[in-house]
Amino acid sequence: MREIPLEPSAADIITKMRNIPALAPLGDKLLTEVVGLSRLRKYAKDEVIIEEGAQDSWLYFLVLGELSVEHQGVVVHTLKAFGEMFGEMGLIDGSPRSATVKAVASSVCLALDAALFSKLEPADRAALKAALNEIILAHMAERLREMDRKLAERGPA
Repeated sequence: MREIPLEPSAADIITKMRNIPALAPLGDKLLTEVVGLSRLRKYAKDEVIIEEGAQDSWLYFLVLGELSVEHQGVVVHTLKAFGEMFGEMGLIDGSPRSATVKAVASSVCLALDAALFSKLEPADRAALKAALNEIILAHMAERLREMDRKLAERGPA
C-alpha cells in the first residue's frame, strides 16, 4: 500500500466527494476538513486492505478499481463503483473486522480514520456522522437485500 496525504484544499477530491450522495449536502468547509483528515491509499492487485478479525477505526471509499469482500475465505461481495464504502461495521459497534477486503485489481481508496473525528467542531462532527450514518444504512439495506436474493436462489434447506 502506498499512502498519499491529501492537501486540505484539494478541489478535485472535494468535487469527487460531492458525488457521494450523502456527502453532497455538506458544505465546502466541512468537506475540506474531511479531506485534510483523509489519506489516498493505492493498493496493488491481491493486496489486503482490511484483515478479518483486525481492529481499527478506518473507513474507506472506493475511488478506482475493484475489491473483493471475503468472510472466512468466501467472497461475499464485490466493490466496483466509485464512492462505495467499506469498513463501516467496525465503526458502528467497535467490533473487530468481520471480513477481509482485498484488491482484485490495482485500486485506489480514500481512507478516513474515524478516531480523528474529534478534531472537528461539534456541529461539523454531528453533520459528518449524520451523513455517514445515511450512507451506512443505505449500504446495509442493499447488502441485506443481496443476501435475501442469494438465500432465495438457494431454495429451502
